[in-house]
Amino acid sequence: MVGTVWRAVRPQNGFQRLLWWAGTLLLASGAVHLVVALVDGGSWWGPVSWRKPVVFGLSMGLLLWSMVWALRRQAQRWWVTVPAGLVGASLVLEVALITMQRWRGVPSHFNAATAFDSAVWSVIGMTIIVLTLGVLWSLVASLVRFRGSAATRIAVVAGFAAVLVAGAIGKDMAAIGEAAVDATGRVPDDILFGAAGSAKLAHAVGLHAIQVLGVLAILLDAGRLRARAAAWAMAVATTGYAAAFGAVTATAYAGWAPHDPTPAMAVLLVGGAVAVAVVGVVALWAVPSRVASGDADRDLERELGEAADAPVPAVARRAEA
Repeated sequence: MVGTVWRAVRPQNGFQRLLWWAGTLLLASGAVHLVVALVDGGSWWGPVSWRKPVVFGLSMGLLLWSMVWALRRQAQRWWVTVPAGLVGASLVLEVALITMQRWRGVPSHFNAATAFDSAVWSVIGMTIIVLTLGVLWSLVASLVRFRGSAATRIAVVAGFAAVLVAGAIGKDMAAIGEAAVDATGRVPDDILFGAAGSAKLAHAVGLHAIQVLGVLAILLDAGRLRARAAAWAMAVATTGYAAAFGAVTATAYAGWAPHDPTPAMAVLLVGGAVAVAVVGVVALWAVPSRVASGDADRDLERELGEAADAPVPAVARRAEA
């Protein structure tokens, strides 16, 4: 299964390799700072903690890997690669600034204690704007031209859309944080919607949709299911994830704790999670078992049928030109 996923996400050209290595750098940074956090001790929460370089490094690294996976199935044109490059540059810069502030022992967000800290926070805000515009452009590009299967296209479009919704949640989080600083003169320990609404959880669920749906799409495409059946299964999983995401987000904005949703939101959350889990079981069942041999790997490559890997016919090249 790991080999199947790797063959579907590995970079294929120099630009994709650049983004992939940038994502790998961020993942490595998150892993290293996790070790630092364990050795250093201290609280995992709060405005100044090792949690931020760890969580941001791992999350943004996975997002960059997801961008590479989506790029493999999009037209290799400047109007696709430039927005993806902006996403990569903004993520690396954002994580670098957040990590620097933690090593300085000061908050990275909502911090205007000095002119330098204020400038850092302003740059972080600008990177988020660039990131949002890049993801939005990538979403449009996926709708305009796509070389992958229907299941993969559903996962890419829904994943990018969820990242944009997560960005909107993040904007509301920033507004609450700024208001708290203006009212108290200090950076808040946590950002909550209402009394106990978990803004961070809602933000994270949206941000990582593209990874969950992407893995499901890869396994469905590599399995025994026909293309139409795989697309329907992907649609079910996407609907389920959207339901769960909607329930978590609505609960957060209502000011309720994640473990204490309303009955309606609880049903929506459980139902959505079950739908995703069922599709996950189907995807795993559909992937044929293989022996660890070179012939088996070559057979699996043929079954994947990745359209993005195939050379573009001369007629198609002329049409694109």
